[in-house]
Amino acid sequence: MKLFKILNNNLEDNSKLDNKLFNNINGYSLDCNQRKAIVSNYQNTLVVAGAGSGKTLTIVGKIKYLIEELHVKKEDILCISFTNESVNSLKKKCLYDVLVLTFHKLGLMILKDSKVNYKIASSDTLEYIVNEYFESFIYSNLKVNYFLDYFKMYIKNQDLSIEKIKTKYFKYFLSYKRLIIKFINILKSNDYDVREFRKVYLSYTDKCFLIIALDIYRLYIEELNSKLELDFDMMITKASQVLDRYPLKYNFQYIIIDEFQDTSWVRYKMIKKLQEKLNSKLFLVGDDFQSIYRFSGCTLDLFVNFKDYFKDSHIFYLDRVYRNSQELINISYNFIKKNPYQLRKVLVANKYLKNPVKLIYYKDSDYKEKFYKLLDMIRAKGIKEVLVLGRCNQDINLVYKEKLIDNHIIYKDMALKFLTVHTAKGLESEEVILLNVVDDVLGFPNKIEDNKILNIIFKNKEKYEYAEERRLFYVALTRTKNNIYLFSKRNNESIFLKEIKKSVKVMDIKC
Repeated sequence: MKLFKILNNNLEDNSKLDNKLFNNINGYSLDCNQRKAIVSNYQNTLVVAGAGSGKTLTIVGKIKYLIEELHVKKEDILCISFTNESVNSLKKKCLYDVLVLTFHKLGLMILKDSKVNYKIASSDTLEYIVNEYFESFIYSNLKVNYFLDYFKMYIKNQDLSIEKIKTKYFKYFLSYKRLIIKFINILKSNDYDVREFRKVYLSYTDKCFLIIALDIYRLYIEELNSKLELDFDMMITKASQVLDRYPLKYNFQYIIIDEFQDTSWVRYKMIKKLQEKLNSKLFLVGDDFQSIYRFSGCTLDLFVNFKDYFKDSHIFYLDRVYRNSQELINISYNFIKKNPYQLRKVLVANKYLKNPVKLIYYKDSDYKEKFYKLLDMIRAKGIKEVLVLGRCNQDINLVYKEKLIDNHIIYKDMALKFLTVHTAKGLESEEVILLNVVDDVLGFPNKIEDNKILNIIFKNKEKYEYAEERRLFYVALTRTKNNIYLFSKRNNESIFLKEIKKSVKVMDIKC
């Protein structure tokens, strides 16, 4: 009898998968794994979607299935994505006018609907406080010795003075200030209270940086309180608290979250409170390989250990890749899987391309010349769509001195767009160029991101060296439909490039 029941359930599931609805989602027929994820009805579903595996189509298909097959009202579906750009992209692709918000917009909506008064602080307030702090204390020679003690350790140089910081070591000073901003942002988004941070402080031997960072954080909180303002992390925490006290005027049966790998603790707590209050079902989509916002407080632990945080749950894997060649998938997967704190998956493509990773060596004197020669070579093949990527915004200055117009580079009749790798996540292009693949503080990997001081306030400790930068490099590799061209110096190659060259042939292009 039990065997008959199992067979009967399988027949029912197969009939759902054969639904004609899935044959045309924005002009594409969904594959078997996409369909399985969509028809599932667990309380909590995680869809692990590799780069280029059609995760947006799966989300659009889920919404269509809920409305047309399960007859869920469109106002009872909430979609959440990470950035305004990804929200707008999802709205354009979605076949129904459902509510699509960022986490921030959701928090603001909860406060507004609960009639809670608030003001949002300017996004540059923290940076302003940091700059003011160093202007008033460092440049006026107050606390100088205390600051220098830590800064000597930061750049590993004992022969240091304020004058040298203002000149020779100024770029390190800028990176030091950015490090403080990241530290405070991680502190906030990880929802630390005073007691928790006291434990961190007592357990860490080098107190210099912590005292400076907390001194700035105190000034930052005082500035916001004096203006009765909240920043976005504080606002989301406030929205979570409001959910316990006020009735809601909406009734979301389904909450769909895109880019779930980039969720922070404060966002997770808000969603869990909302789900518990409304008894909503969660449909979460993302890729742990592309978790690249740890520096802003996002935690991969919620994704990798999904079942520890969400009960009555199931994980589906999208294994068909429609963007990259199998050769590029093999290179990028072998590169990313060296970090043990990643989910193991099988990714398969039906496209093949010999030597998709290509290398251009340059000297400082001929960098720009080689860049434009490469563009001409790509253009000669009839390809006019090229995405130019940098690890940092400043990387474009190495090859293009004119002002960018809407991030576009003007060159002949080609459609060239420059973006940082962070902002390019989710995008694709016929060909991709990655600049500045060198071993430097501001190279790739960027040496600032994995500063050990940041690790003391991550609630999940990721010990693998350059773990975040490795995922970011993976994102860069997988933006292309065809080839990716890496610009590097022969005597100063990125450690990532050296690693790839040990395992696979990388074609050296002469420009």
